[in-house]
Amino acid sequence: MPSLRRAKYDIYAEMIETISKKGVCSLTRISYGVNMPVDRAKKTLQMLVSHGFLGEISKGDRTEYRASKRGLEYLDTYKKMQKFFAALESPSPTSASEMVLPGRIKTGYDELDKLLLGGVPEGYSVVLASPSCDEKELLINRFLEIGVREKGVTFNVTTDAGGVNPTHSLPPNFYLFVCNPEADAIVESGPNIFKLKGVENLTDLNIALTSAFHRIEATAEKSRRACIEIVSDILLQHHALNTRRWLAGLIPELKSKNFTTIAVINPRMHSAEEVQAVVSLFDGEVEIFEKETGVEGVLRFLRVRKMYNQRYLENAIPMKKRFV
Repeated sequence: MPSLRRAKYDIYAEMIETISKKGVCSLTRISYGVNMPVDRAKKTLQMLVSHGFLGEISKGDRTEYRASKRGLEYLDTYKKMQKFFAALESPSPTSASEMVLPGRIKTGYDELDKLLLGGVPEGYSVVLASPSCDEKELLINRFLEIGVREKGVTFNVTTDAGGVNPTHSLPPNFYLFVCNPEADAIVESGPNIFKLKGVENLTDLNIALTSAFHRIEATAEKSRRACIEIVSDILLQHHALNTRRWLAGLIPELKSKNFTTIAVINPRMHSAEEVQAVVSLFDGEVEIFEKETGVEGVLRFLRVRKMYNQRYLENAIPMKKRFV
């Protein structure tokens, strides 16, 4: 049976393993490696140090951590117990991967919806951390398509409108925000199309979003969804502090209007610290990553890294375009 949310003992093991792989590790690197906010990670590290599972190394004004003999013994015991627990698990008539919990918004990608036990929790903001790849584009398109098919309000904030046919009129509940100096050449004008000259001026983008919010006030609130594809563009232009400030205002605004949101970031374009500054703002994180598999070479996998206070499966599944 696939595992669900992490217990504190899982987090301890993940921290020790992350540190042991690097030899010594900084707080920021550990926080990102175990997918925890820095303040929570620091408290857990201090507890592990106080019990002798980790050691501290001072480097100027920085503190780094190393795994102690006792910590490595804990990690070894933890892994052995995990194998015992797995062997004791008995099959059930309904496996966890077949569960569908109430209050979930389907992404349209079946395997991801299984990992999320039916879809993204309604009203949640989720960041998709992915390199530039076809699988990511197909997943985003499916998320948008299912919103249109259900006739719910759908926002798409992008730089290229690659998934939108510029010769076709958009559905009345679909709102497209194109942040590109060549927006006029990319997409035709329309009542729900907002063209902006890139991401340099976030005030202009906020004004466009506010205008769209006013337009949907009288519409039914069911199945509202938003896809924000410009996070990496904004992070490159405005750096971590201003990007975080902008998202910290936008995410609550979307929540207040009953949007379920997926935002996209390319972690290869930024430092680990910048990525963590952005990712920590979201309720959930989904990751597309590459892994060497031997016979089949390098494959892309999909997994849920976090979903705050919600159940989900932690399995990593191979991404195949035929599934999207």
